[in-house]
Amino acid sequence: MDATTVQSYPSKSKSNERQLNDASAKALRPARTRTILVVALIVLAVFIVFLVSGMVYRFEHDRALASDASAAVSTPPPVVVVHPVVSALVVWSLPGSTQAIQDSIIYARVSGYLIKRYVDIGDRVKAGQLLAEIQSPELDQQLSQAQANLQQAYKQLDLQKANLELARVTMVRYKGADQEEAVAKEAVDQSVAGYATAQASVAAAQATVDSNAANVRQYEAVTAFERVIAPFDGIITQRNVDVGALITAGSPTNNISVAPTSVSGAATGLFEVSQIDTLRVFVSLPQVYARNIKTGQAAEVTIRGGLTTPVVATVARTANALDPGTRTLLTEVDIPNSAHGMLPGEFVYVAFKGRPAGQRWNIPATALIFNTDGTQVMLVGPGNKLHLQKVTVGRDFGDTLDIQAGLRGGETVVEQPDVSLQDGQVVTPVEEQHGP
Repeated sequence: MDATTVQSYPSKSKSNERQLNDASAKALRPARTRTILVVALIVLAVFIVFLVSGMVYRFEHDRALASDASAAVSTPPPVVVVHPVVSALVVWSLPGSTQAIQDSIIYARVSGYLIKRYVDIGDRVKAGQLLAEIQSPELDQQLSQAQANLQQAYKQLDLQKANLELARVTMVRYKGADQEEAVAKEAVDQSVAGYATAQASVAAAQATVDSNAANVRQYEAVTAFERVIAPFDGIITQRNVDVGALITAGSPTNNISVAPTSVSGAATGLFEVSQIDTLRVFVSLPQVYARNIKTGQAAEVTIRGGLTTPVVATVARTANALDPGTRTLLTEVDIPNSAHGMLPGEFVYVAFKGRPAGQRWNIPATALIFNTDGTQVMLVGPGNKLHLQKVTVGRDFGDTLDIQAGLRGGETVVEQPDVSLQDGQVVTPVEEQHGP
């Protein structure tokens, strides 16, 4: 066997193998196609199931939405409502400054030089106590002259009285002689006229005595002011002069080194005497509270940056008339201060408790509506229909408001109206729940 014959056998074997593989491939193709078809059918079935389920769910959902929308249209919307309540007692605080219950600036009544000073600031004095002495030589000389003139007038009066007595005796004698026709009628008449003249002279001398006595009393009264005395019990809060100072009657002092007084705000006068056993504060109450303030009513006074516990005070008096410029009522509050724990001139707050004048109704601040028609609230009226009501707002407390006009009490007010609510709309009122 040659080489050519030997090499032909493998080639024939590979050809047979290829034919077998092609036959197997042709046999497998129908099976693979059937498998793919089955899988595709299953996927399509699943897709159809999900599609149908989604369509059913969407249909049910749309039907539910339509039903809810129809129910929402036919059912009035719920709104939370409240009822106005009578405004409770409120506390309002006003600023003021403490003042002594009595405060007097002591001026000089006479001119001269201060020769003695017996008190200084902070000293306690009694009524009538000597504070200082002023030397006024001119005034003393005028008093001496008036006293001398009075003595001269008394002498002149005595002389005129003696002349009157002589005239009377002479007249009596002439009248007796006239009865015996021993003297002429003319002499009798002259004696009567002389007596009348003597009477007039005595009256004139008496008038001169009275005039000079009045001058003496005047100068004695004026010279008494050389002694400067305290007008009442109190404390010396200002001393504006020293010994040797020139004093001019009724004029401010020239000492510019002293502090201003609590009365005038300037350094004037010789001394300032203050009585601080009781202090007072003047405050201006707004018109809305003026009618409810009564004499004897209690108030609380708090010192700014001072006492932590308020001091109980009393309304002493009011002006009983409003200031037309500010529409406020001037009110005096008296503060007991026997321990002198408070001082004049302190800045304080005076707190009053009461209600504003007139009937006020309190509602939540969220119930108020601001629009072009002003301030309004939304009420639930007959048939649960909404109604816009104009109101006048009083005091604002933050979370609540006082309504001073527009409500009569008993109304049903929407607590928090929104833009979807309209005038005339029917709603379902729901009472606000307070706590469990």
